[in-house]
Amino acid sequence: MDIDIRSLKSPEVSRLQYLPFSRKETQRRRFMLQESGRLIFFVAWRGNWPVAQVLLNWEGGDASGVPPQVRPWPEASSLFVHPDYRRMGIASRLLDVCERITFQRGYENIGLCVYVKNQPALNLYAHRGYKDAGWEPYLARGVYTDANGGQSNWRETRVYLLKSLREKNESRSFCSV
Repeated sequence: MDIDIRSLKSPEVSRLQYLPFSRKETQRRRFMLQESGRLIFFVAWRGNWPVAQVLLNWEGGDASGVPPQVRPWPEASSLFVHPDYRRMGIASRLLDVCERITFQRGYENIGLCVYVKNQPALNLYAHRGYKDAGWEPYLARGVYTDANGGQSNWRETRVYLLKSLREKNESRSFCSV
């Protein structure tokens, strides 16, 4: 399957309605954060169809519930693959891109947060070498606004994972995009 992974461009922002919870305002805000240099918004495309995304945050992710430990490394966040394209290696390719760029910019670690009951994601991260950072799980919460403007509260317990990129670089090369 031909998948192209690249950072999001301005004309593409309106095409990101593939997420079941995607909101134009959220995607625009994230794109503006990319424009300011605070993150890179990677999208996996199959032709003109966006099938997956991940954010590479240079100043820590959107993990507002993470205790204020110093996190002097970038974080991957908002990794999502459209259900029709899961288990095809796309999430791993997105993480490869994040890890490679993070290492190329001089960082030795990358972090991320994951819902403690998201077993497929936990399995993926463990397989890729992410380990529990040793911090207590934390409660993340927010307000979800659906496409009709209806709002509901959400909450989930997350764990923070960390990966050493130095070990990865010493043991094997990074995958190309």
